[in-house]
Amino acid sequence: MQALINKNLIFWIILGSILPQYEAFSASKNELKRADSLFAMAKYSEATVLYKKNFGNDEKNNQSLLLKLAFLAEKTNDYTDCLYYLSKLALITPSRKLFEKMDKLASEQNLKGYEFDDYNYFIIFYRRYGDYIPILLLTLGAYIVLIMVMKVRRKEPILKIHKISIIFYLVALLGLLNIPSLYKTCIIVNSNTFLRDEPSSASQVVERVGKGHKLTIVGSVDHWDRVIWNNRIVYVRKSDLWNI
Repeated sequence: MQALINKNLIFWIILGSILPQYEAFSASKNELKRADSLFAMAKYSEATVLYKKNFGNDEKNNQSLLLKLAFLAEKTNDYTDCLYYLSKLALITPSRKLFEKMDKLASEQNLKGYEFDDYNYFIIFYRRYGDYIPILLLTLGAYIVLIMVMKVRRKEPILKIHKISIIFYLVALLGLLNIPSLYKTCIIVNSNTFLRDEPSSASQVVERVGKGHKLTIVGSVDHWDRVIWNNRIVYVRKSDLWNI
């Protein structure tokens, strides 16, 4: 009897922990359906409120939601939001057309950081498919090491060029594995944002810029992010930025 009571207690504890999440998930789905209906009826302001409310709840930030949010932001001339959602979309489905759209919008608004080039495309592409690249490189590395071990066992000479190649390979692999943690981007979201030469409110202001510019983060100190601006390292308050 006691065992049966304990089993029932465990069941209700588990159910109690799952049910609120399920209800919240259902409510989120219902709100998104309602938002889609409002969007179809061209009631964009009401749809925007619901989409933004559920943007954080959608862990994958699916392509459809990001496209709608970007479209709605562009219709209201909110180019900071528009470029933010398009940048998030680029992490999911990078494409030349998308980068060209971002570059065009940024050029029209005199915003920096969205220039379309092969380097930026590679970074985004790597962040999208980066899980597969290390596996491929590690497999290749294991094969090379196996060949070298076999040569050693057979007492065959290993050419100097092969040894140097292995060192370069390991350095390149280390660099690729650290790209996601080293390369981060953000967007300035406050109209009067100060770029400073040190992570302190008392430090010299390098430049005052408006919102919408995209920056590369290369580190952080307390409440400040270390970013690149015009090929120079400057500091910006984290509260002035949206991380992509």
